[in-house]
Formats: sequence, structure tokens, C-alpha cells
Amino acid sequence: MKRRRIERGIYRQQNGCYGVYVMVAGKPRFKTVGPKLAEARRQRQLLAAKAELGQLAPPDRTSFAELAETWLGGFEAQVEAGERGERTLENYRYHLDKNLLPTLGRKRLQEISTDDCARLIGELRSRGLAAKTIAGALVPLGRILALALRRGYINEIPLRRLEASERPRVQKREQRVLNHDQIGRLLAASLPAYRPLLATALYSGMRLSELLGLTWGEVELSEGLIQVRYQLSRARKDKAARRVRLKTAAAVREIPLLPQLGALLKQHKLASPHSRDSDYVFCTALGTPLGARNVERRGLGRAADLAGLNPEELPRLRVHDLRHTFASHLIVDLKLDVAQVSKILGHARPSITLDTYTHLFDRAAHAADIRERMAVSGFGLLLSSAASDH
Repeated sequence: MKRRRIERGIYRQQNGCYGVYVMVAGKPRFKTVGPKLAEARRQRQLLAAKAELGQLAPPDRTSFAELAETWLGGFEAQVEAGERGERTLENYRYHLDKNLLPTLGRKRLQEISTDDCARLIGELRSRGLAAKTIAGALVPLGRILALALRRGYINEIPLRRLEASERPRVQKREQRVLNHDQIGRLLAASLPAYRPLLATALYSGMRLSELLGLTWGEVELSEGLIQVRYQLSRARKDKAARRVRLKTAAAVREIPLLPQLGALLKQHKLASPHSRDSDYVFCTALGTPLGARNVERRGLGRAADLAGLNPEELPRLRVHDLRHTFASHLIVDLKLDVAQVSKILGHARPSITLDTYTHLFDRAAHAADIRERMAVSGFGLLLSSAASDH
């Protein structure tokens, strides 16, 4: 016998746990609880109270995979309409395929509990995924469960009931900013095939996807500008990497082209067999765009190792750190304000720039203020007097 009735609405299962149920619209709604009868009685009362208030969704067999497909189709339509970014769609699709569907795909939506969400996080941790990656996977999970709630498949979003200790703790990665000597060493150690790209990353602050999607028609050498209009999508098994729209309107921008960088890019263009306006600036011998992984590993990683810029006590240098280096130059050396830096970096809002680089803005303002006050102080004037006496 699979289960044994204990009293009205409560039965005992073979595994020793109790099950409780109430009737909703002529159909039973079940819930499995622990091995204690007192808890089973309490849970049965709660279930009955929810049924009285109409808070129990009618039985539904829709699976997580089925609703995920519907939700993703709606997001794809938004991308086609230009309302959402294609890179965001790729990110959501990746998390669904790799991190969500293998575990939750076949489960009915009404079966997914908070414990299932906690177990999913535990599984992702056991696979060695970073907290940031796990947090990224929970975004589409939450959106799909929210759609299930709106359609009446479930009564609450189980993800919201997770304890703070169960959620991934995303720690802000240490920003690495290269000084002048380190920049010189990095470029000197770079392979010729990657040096123009790394130099452009350092002196334009462009994101890696923007660099890989850049074409010669967007590099205005005579005007001294780089037009950032597109980014490169991630390659998939069924679709090659291609140029797609940027995620936000603010990401579409013009970046002043440093004359020295312009000269380097002009030399790079003359040496390249792929120099038409529609050709990629940074490409393979076949004219296809460079791969992001190759740039990070063979391009930057190799050069940083040779230049001694990847000591064990620091996180490995990334292309995104070159963007931080450029931002540091704008703030500390050029003393640009938040709005100017935000515009050049292509941040959606100046508040993002301020949140990311508060320490640099503070340092730049603090240092300038101290220099000015010391210059007119009695302490500083002592040095002027000593110098004039000689």
C-alpha cells in the first residue's frame, strides 16, 4: 500500500512523511510535509485557509519547460521589435539550456518549491559556477515563475521565499587599473595579431563585444572618432556570431580617437587584406571576427603573463580591466566629470558610472584639493621662501 489515511485530509506515505490535501473545485490539492503529525495538521489547516480565500490555483499540468518556451518566445518578439537587447536574449537562453531546464524542465510549475530552488542553487555551486553566474541564472527563473503567477498556474513565487543565506552572494570583483609602466609592458608583450585590439581597448574603453563588432566604416580616422553602433553576438552551434544592436541607447556613442591610436589603427588597416568599410577591424585571416575567448586567453592572457601582470595574489587581468584603466585616465588624469565619463563609456545612467568609480572621483577631487590648499599654506610657502633665498 503506497499510503495510509490517518484522518481527514491527512495520509502517511511509504517514506514516513505525511501528505495533506484539500478539495478545490472538486479536485484534491496535495502537499507533502515532514514526518511529524503535528506539522501535518498545521499545514492542512493552512491549506484549507488558503482554499477558503481562493488562494489555491486550480490543478494544472503545465511544465516549467513549456512555460519557459512561451516566455522566451515573448522575449524574442521584444528583441525583434528593438525593445530588448539580443545579447540579453542570448544570456537568458544560455542559462535556460545549461542551468535551469536540465533540473527543472520536466517539473510541473505547481510542483516547484522553495526547496527545489535551494537545491538548484546548491547543484550549480557544486558544478563550480561563480556566484555571479548563479545569480544570473536566477533572473530568467524568476521571470518565468512571475509569468506563471500572473497566469494563475501558481499562487506565489517560491524563489522569493529563499533565505538570504541560501542565495548566491555576489562579491564585487577587485578592479584592476594598470599604471603607465604596466601599460607599456603589456603592449610590448602582445602578439602583433592582438596588439591593435588591446591598444584600442586601453585607449577607447570599449567593451569586448563592441570591439569585436567594430567595422572599418565606424572608425573615422580623418575625423578622429570611433562610432560605437553595434556589438558582436555570441556564437552558437546553430548560428554564427554576428553584429547586433547595442543593449541600451546610451551605449550608442562617439569616442574621441587618440592621434597615436589613430596612427596605429591606420597602420593596422594598411596591413590587413580586409579593409573595406564592412570588414571587421579585428578579424582572423579569413576576415571573420576574433573570438572573445581567444582574445581573453591568447591575446590578453598570454601578454599579461609575459609582462608579469598576473601575480597569484591578484585576479587575472581581463579585457574589462582595460576599460577600467581607460576610465581611470579620464577621471584622474583628465579630470572629466561624471556626465562626460558616463557618455564616453556608454553607461545607461551617470549613476552607474558614479557607483563604479566613486573611489576614483573622490581620489581625483581629494588630491587636487590638497595640492591647492598646501600651495597657499604657510607650510607650502616655506619651500617657496627657501627656494628664493638660493
